Amino acid sequence: MTTKPNKTKFLEDFNNAIDQFVDRSFNHVVTISHNDADGISCLHLVQNLLYKMHLDYDYFIYNRSVSWNNYLKGILSSRQTDKNAFIFTDVGSNLKELIPIIKNRKEIFFILDHHEVEDDIQNNEFPENLFFINPTIYGYDGLEHIAGATLTYMFAKQVKPSIVKQGWLTVLGIAGDSLKPMDQLKSFNREVYEELISEELLEDKEGLILFGSMHESIRNGLKYSILPFLRRFGGIVDQEVTSFLNSININPKTKVADLTSVEIQQIQRNANIDSYGHYAILPQKLGVLKFAFEHALLLNILCFKNISAAISMIQLKSTTRYAKSIFYEYIENLSKNLRTLSIESPHYETEKALFLEVKGKIPPSNWSDTASFSAVNELFDPNKILFLGGPEKKSGTIKLSIRCSRTYLENNKGFGVNKIISTIKKELGGVGGGHKLAGGIRLSKPSYNLLKMRVDDFI
Repeated sequence: MTTKPNKTKFLEDFNNAIDQFVDRSFNHVVTISHNDADGISCLHLVQNLLYKMHLDYDYFIYNRSVSWNNYLKGILSSRQTDKNAFIFTDVGSNLKELIPIIKNRKEIFFILDHHEVEDDIQNNEFPENLFFINPTIYGYDGLEHIAGATLTYMFAKQVKPSIVKQGWLTVLGIAGDSLKPMDQLKSFNREVYEELISEELLEDKEGLILFGSMHESIRNGLKYSILPFLRRFGGIVDQEVTSFLNSININPKTKVADLTSVEIQQIQRNANIDSYGHYAILPQKLGVLKFAFEHALLLNILCFKNISAAISMIQLKSTTRYAKSIFYEYIENLSKNLRTLSIESPHYETEKALFLEVKGKIPPSNWSDTASFSAVNELFDPNKILFLGGPEKKSGTIKLSIRCSRTYLENNKGFGVNKIISTIKKELGGVGGGHKLAGGIRLSKPSYNLLKMRVDDFI
């Protein structure tokens, strides 16, 4: 692993993979992507690419709930040929699982991923039919520097330059994974974002940041903002927010995006809110879908509720009534969940970790986002690892969303969630993976009990 980004080596291997993809003249391609906004954006970018290349293809969505061996059994054909290809995007680089499978196949595999590689694999272990492109092995950060959609866009555009017209999809992946205002983007994320603005596929706006409710009135914006989560206003009744806004002579019905600079300063000064920056607008869309962060958030919600609706949502100009109702239900519940957690003590705490067992309090489909926004908003000690979850009826395992803060990473030389998950899997088994800041794992109940006893050793 390198620590300083090696752009030259990355682009050399990246371009070699592209050459291999173009030169081999495939008959059929299977694309597999992750079930979140970044993964769905990757999927659509690849679909657009294959359509432009007049290639026959199938697609599948992988949610990491089962091993690759079990998942691929129903996908890999008994008829093998090197005229067929697989493209994996944003699915997690579980190389120890994937390499033995790929070695025994004739198809050509392309893995475009930005998750930290948890396995120490040497170059000579890679089979000839695998082209593995992951910027993290060249020293890039999979969250700070490059989203899965960013990498996929770069690949697709290099093959077919006209894919730039679908480049707006990339900002959904960036917004959904980075959880940051657009002015804080770095490296390839920044380069692609600026390119898309110059192509007039996006609009960059500056103003008060209340992510989750940028399309809303300021009254609802303060109440339902999830990034930042406002301890004073988050999840409270309308009357209290309205009273505050009236007291500073601001119309509670004014849209967040329509606030003047004077009004923003008034709110910041009186509510002690330091939340200002740039956000992305999709000019071809309306309502919730017009705002990149909210669009990405809706995709993430739908991926757990109705994956078909998530996949089709990207094609729509405005939300369906079904999707809109789910979004508002989710955002209201999440703000209430964050408010509950902000005044609740951990159920189990050690020197290095804290556990929140939320079964019955928060729906399992919300655990991941609740954990993420708890960590990003630093609702708990930012110097500890957060384990949030509980028993999952469907799998019969304990499902955990694991998070750390950026403060934690800075203080621990980049040792983050992905390495902790890797250690847990080696010692206790389980299925999972993730980034430095965020990840998840499913464990048996005995393994979970051992984890609680030995968690500081793993960290």
